[in-house]
Amino acid sequence: MLVGDPASNVAAVALIRAAITDDKESGVLILSQNGLLHDRQTSAMGMSLAAVAARALMTGFGYNVEQALRTLETWSAEYSREVTSDRDSGA
Repeated sequence: MLVGDPASNVAAVALIRAAITDDKESGVLILSQNGLLHDRQTSAMGMSLAAVAARALMTGFGYNVEQALRTLETWSAEYSREVTSDRDSGA
């Protein structure tokens, strides 16, 4: 099980997706929305983690971008349901 809370996991998946699709603007926006642009070292670490995770995911899928993105969509949907469930339960 992942360590992060569901909302952070949704953001992490989005950041990995931005790394796979080379969408730097979305990556910066995601970091900004999650308070990770307050200093250069933190934002660089966030981008590096996403890039390494994207590379590992792509390697695992034989560099099949469509398959990697489908997996990220599945993860995002799962984490989004957890966020909704947490809100509904008052957690």
